[in-house]
Amino acid sequence: MDDFPRSLTILIINASGADMIVNYAVLTGGSWATAPVPGTLIPSTGQQSYVNGVPDTFSALGGQLMLTPTSGGTINSSWSWPAGGPVSGSVNTTVADDFIVTSQLVNTPTNHVTMQVMITNAAKAG
Repeated sequence: MDDFPRSLTILIINASGADMIVNYAVLTGGSWATAPVPGTLIPSTGQQSYVNGVPDTFSALGGQLMLTPTSGGTINSSWSWPAGGPVSGSVNTTVADDFIVTSQLVNTPTNHVTMQVMITNAAKAG
């Protein structure tokens, strides 16, 4: 877990037919194990993970990660884990109806939670 006593891993699973580009990432608490680099490509059918952690189990962590599909729009993942509070995470998008974007938190009873962000192609009527 990158030697953090408490961490949240953002796992981006790009199961769509389009490449995703890291636009920006900011933290509201904690630090990155390895910071996301703007312009990084997450290829179609690829995945990438980033870890936000804190030096003890009593510190808050959180932040957001913005992706830009090569076809346009944005996918913004955000998470928060206050000291002594429950972890939360969500995804907001401004993409057209090209993609379905979902998120879920895994391993929430532990100090090492994963937020899975799944990006898939939307079914087209026709």
